[in-house]
Amino acid sequence: MEQPDECFDPLQFAVDLDLTKSTKINPDEKVYISKSLINQANGSSYIELSSTKVTCAIYGPRETSSSSDESYSKCLLETSIKFSPFARQKRVDPLLIQYDNDEDCEEAELCSRLEEALLPCILLHKYPKSQIDIIIDVIEDDGQHLLSAIILSATVALIDACIELYDTVVAKSLKVNNSLFTLGYMPNLAQVSCLFFDGEATPNELDLLTDEAVKQCQVLHKAILSCLFFDGEATPNELDLLTDEAVKQCQVLHKAICKVVINDLKSAVALNRKTI
Repeated sequence: MEQPDECFDPLQFAVDLDLTKSTKINPDEKVYISKSLINQANGSSYIELSSTKVTCAIYGPRETSSSSDESYSKCLLETSIKFSPFARQKRVDPLLIQYDNDEDCEEAELCSRLEEALLPCILLHKYPKSQIDIIIDVIEDDGQHLLSAIILSATVALIDACIELYDTVVAKSLKVNNSLFTLGYMPNLAQVSCLFFDGEATPNELDLLTDEAVKQCQVLHKAILSCLFFDGEATPNELDLLTDEAVKQCQVLHKAICKVVINDLKSAVALNRKTI
């Protein structure tokens, strides 16, 4: 039986009459974050965000071959993004990818947006006369979370490579009608590193989208922090509950430690008084 030339998801032809749902996202989207998967790389990560799957490898900092004045004062950032042949619904022949100009244009655009999101957070002046290579492989793309997954995977890989950062960059994409609103956010600095929106909206709608994206970024930020100590699968809300519970237990342990220290100090003071 011959395979059809193209396959389509019937849900993409469905019509949603409730336009208010377009700005809402599911808070229980599955998020899986793992690191240190590629031994040859200085840092690596694997991200599953909804149905989007992305890997990232960091090589460097290493000596750069560039002779420009910029490379002598700070580190250069080189990015590369490649799609697997089965990343999307329409399978691509690997032998024909090199002739697909549209694919090259999309990859170049994603690289540009990734660099724009990461440049504000990396201490480039700490690595003069060097460059950092960021290699992204897109395993699966669900059409909504690609850019945010790429930014998240690069952030985790940079942390895994021990690259000095001002802050982590967390990204969230919201679907608005047929457009995507993607925001990169640095939670500790409370600053936006990038914002991409290819649709139309009023200033009030943009404010609401920004506020919602920032809230989701704060949840994802906890997921990234949990990744450093938790190598499993959970929703952002589950990770949030785990983090809160761990903080409570740490506070209990802190009180117990303080109590022991205070008792030891009292005993030491009483012993000194007896000797005097």
